[in-house]
Amino acid sequence: MGPDSNQLYQEIFEQAPDGMVTLDTSGVILLLNRRMLELTGYSDGGELRGRNIIQVLGGTDHARFMEFLNQVLSTGLGGVGQFGVQRKDGTVFIGEFSLCRGSRGAGSPGLVVVGLRDVSERARSEKALISALLMLNRLNSVNRHDIMNHLTVLLGYLELSHDLVTDATLKEFISKEEGAAEAIRRQVAFTKDYQDVGINVPMWVDLPVLLQETASVIDHPGVKVQVGISPGLKIFADPLIRKTISNIIENAVLHGKTATSITINSREQPDGLVIIFSDNGAGVPAGDKERIFARGVGIKRGYGLYLAREILAITGMKISETGEAENGARFEITVPRGGYRVG
Repeated sequence: MGPDSNQLYQEIFEQAPDGMVTLDTSGVILLLNRRMLELTGYSDGGELRGRNIIQVLGGTDHARFMEFLNQVLSTGLGGVGQFGVQRKDGTVFIGEFSLCRGSRGAGSPGLVVVGLRDVSERARSEKALISALLMLNRLNSVNRHDIMNHLTVLLGYLELSHDLVTDATLKEFISKEEGAAEAIRRQVAFTKDYQDVGINVPMWVDLPVLLQETASVIDHPGVKVQVGISPGLKIFADPLIRKTISNIIENAVLHGKTATSITINSREQPDGLVIIFSDNGAGVPAGDKERIFARGVGIKRGYGLYLAREILAITGMKISETGEAENGARFEITVPRGGYRVG
């Protein structure tokens, strides 16, 4: 005879390495395990059972946690969030809460299962890392500014030299020097765009609003941008997602040549959500479909689509070109399951 399932579940709950709690739909603690007592500094479960969980949270996090709890209850989707937790002795640590909706059987009120772990050390390390990255960014900005100033002087003198010399061989040498200096300028300019990739925490972004706002500020005379995505669709993305969308639309305007319209739609498929950017322009030759995402390829600085792919990859998204040559370009962004939601 196999083990009793209720006893087995109780044993897993009690021995879990994380703090475990079950709440009713208003946040009142029903059950908790040994690890939860250790994390919060209480010696007996009776001290916490029957109390609302916000009573063990830092004061500034009460409203935010209840909003998080209600979101899990209303959507039925699990979630993870960080909140300050106050121990019995008054000290506070940063806790990572994992919430999912549960059931107590037909006709019974629902419940929420909560996992809690102390991530204070990780949060401190992340904060220190971000501070270091920001300091490096400031240093990069100063150095980049100085380099660009020197390049401006260098290019100016090369232009004057080109105009002053009459020897054809010297003119050719100067032209090559100008080309090399211009290549350095493009690469230095690229570091400005790239240095902020991954610095900020990803966030939920309202996709239709983002698309409309981005399209409205891009100069695309003669090209109509139509967004056919239902309101309320959100994706989890790096804050630089706006630059990604801008690069894709600009690419269609610059490379589409004969393009007069860009249409943006979406569809759901087994492995996630697909966001589709299609135009009626010249299209992308079969041999260039992957090459266009390489660094340095394309009009202007040649980093637009390369940068777009890097930004999307931060939250697990992928981009590819799937159109037919001479029938318009078609860029597809695949958002993995869990990386999008409605409402």
